[in-house]
Amino acid sequence: MCVILVCPENVRPDRATIDACHAANPHGAGVAWRENGEVRWSKGLEPNEVERLIAELPGEIIIHFRWASVGEVTPKLCHPFPISARASTRLTGHARAVLFHNGTWCQWRETLRRMPKHRMPDGLLSDTRVAASLVDLCGMDSLHKLPGRYVFFDRDFTELFGDWRHFRGMMASNLHFMPVRDVRPDFLRSKPTFFSHEEAYFADLDDDELSNF
Repeated sequence: MCVILVCPENVRPDRATIDACHAANPHGAGVAWRENGEVRWSKGLEPNEVERLIAELPGEIIIHFRWASVGEVTPKLCHPFPISARASTRLTGHARAVLFHNGTWCQWRETLRRMPKHRMPDGLLSDTRVAASLVDLCGMDSLHKLPGRYVFFDRDFTELFGDWRHFRGMMASNLHFMPVRDVRPDFLRSKPTFFSHEEAYFADLDDDELSNF
């Protein structure tokens, strides 16, 4: 699933939040920030590295924790990717703008085949890397046509795409990293179930059980 945290100036996740995001999305983290008129990034990070890095950074920052739904588990496919034709997989770098993604874009291979060959990324691939190359070709507004949640992080502005959640002064692409408290009555707690953060315990009750409430 992944999760993205958009952190305004002077707002940072605490260590418990970093650990929870990593536990739910353990395939590598990445951070982007603005410095000297450009966007810089560092990725393939572990929780300790994230904590140290963000403590030193001024201004707005973006943090991404990856779940490898598309592409290999490797630091090179952590987010972000620079908005460029080749969408470099370097672990550190700088660019005019970078892209973060939460979700899965199933049609990325078809889009890649239709892109001009001299612009196609090569080597390790993921849907997000192809999206970064596509945005360089077609512009930021192309993200409105893609599924999922995106952050277009430019040296001058930040643009969010998709449905986002408020979380402790930040914007979060989802809240699935948060532990969910079992609020069901005691007589139902022995029943296995799956919870969302919007639904407590009614989802797994049959009609007879619902009639008891």
